Amino acid sequence: MSRAGKAVRVSLWGGLGLLVLAVAALLWFGVWHYPALGLAGIPKDDPGRAMDLAVRGMTAADGLAFEDWDFRKFRAVARGGEAYAWGAARCRAADGSTAFYWVYLEWSKKRGQWLRNYSLELAAPDDEIYFTRTFPGQFGRAGLALGKLLGQLASHVREAWAWARNPQGLQTPGL
Repeated sequence: MSRAGKAVRVSLWGGLGLLVLAVAALLWFGVWHYPALGLAGIPKDDPGRAMDLAVRGMTAADGLAFEDWDFRKFRAVARGGEAYAWGAARCRAADGSTAFYWVYLEWSKKRGQWLRNYSLELAAPDDEIYFTRTFPGQFGRAGLALGKLLGQLASHVREAWAWARNPQGLQTPGL
C-alpha cells in the first residue's frame, strides 16, 4: 500500500473517531447533563422553585426576561413516584414585546431530582413560515426544522455556559 493511501485511511478513521466522540458528547449533554442543570437538591414537593429556576435560565439564554407565570400546574402520580410540572411563562423580548415560554419538568425517580423535559418559546416569530403553503417547500421546511432544533441546542449550550460561570446567578429571585 502506498504512503498516501495509508495517510488517507488514517485520516478517515481519525475523522470518523472525532465524529463519534462529537455525537457521544451531544448525546451526553442532551440526555444527562442539561436536563438536570441546576435542579439538584430541589425537593419533589417544591415544583414552583424548580420551575422558576428552570425558566430563568432558559429564557435568559434565548434573550427573554421572565416576568411571571400565566399558569403553572403540578401533578404527582399516585403510584410509581413520578411527578410533573408544566406552565406558560410570560416574558419580555428585547424589543419590548410579550413572548410566552412553555416549561415542562418531570421528577426523575431514578435520579431523585427534577429534570427539564421539554421547553421552548411559544409562537416564536419564525414559526409562521411553517404555515405558508408553497414557500419554502418540503425540503426547505425540513431545513427550517433542523435549524430550529440546532438553535434550541445552541440555547441549551448557552444556558449551560452561563450556569457554569455563575451557578448562583440563575437562582436569584426577581428579574
